[in-house]
Amino acid sequence: MLLANLYVDKIDLAPYFTPEDCRAAGFPDCREFLAALKEGSLRPEDCPALSPARRYALSLALRAQEILPPIQSLEFPRPVPPELYEINDPDAASPVLATANSEFTLTVLTGLLALTTSPFYLLLVDCRGDTADMAMIYRSFTPQRLDQALEAHQLAAKVNHRRVLIPGVLVPLKEELAAYLTAWDIIPGPICAGELPLFMGEKWQPPAGGEVSSEQ
Repeated sequence: MLLANLYVDKIDLAPYFTPEDCRAAGFPDCREFLAALKEGSLRPEDCPALSPARRYALSLALRAQEILPPIQSLEFPRPVPPELYEINDPDAASPVLATANSEFTLTVLTGLLALTTSPFYLLLVDCRGDTADMAMIYRSFTPQRLDQALEAHQLAAKVNHRRVLIPGVLVPLKEELAAYLTAWDIIPGPICAGELPLFMGEKWQPPAGGEVSSEQ
């Protein structure tokens, strides 16, 4: 089976760590710190200066190839209904994640979101079943379709903020989306879903039982 590219090689750890974080772990600079993490000589649990949530998110990012479910490469779109999924009982302050209504995109994201107790709204935009990267290529993720999804599910009434996180592969559309949806802040997230826990920071909380060990 030919597997889809989940862009694990696009995960960039560098933006999430300060020089102070790296020195606290015993490294003179972040370049050596990140290299040690990637080669496995340093584990997230060896970084006590990081909060439990950050250690957990880091462990997921380092193991993204194992964490993300393998997805078959698609020749044709596999649409699912453009629904709103309420993950972990979200409230008015919960983040809104918007993505394409592909069956495989939904599988990846719900699998990842099962690894946190944090609440999210997951909004599927009608992109004819394209994955997020194909929606960028075929321009099926449009401002009008995002607006329709937000309106259909009354997100403005559900949240007390106006921030919508979109997949990083859609960043070329940010200005176009922002110009059309002036009431919302369009925020590009990471390209690889496996980086999302780090991107969310303290808003990505570990499940009951504590951190996931990098040895699991």
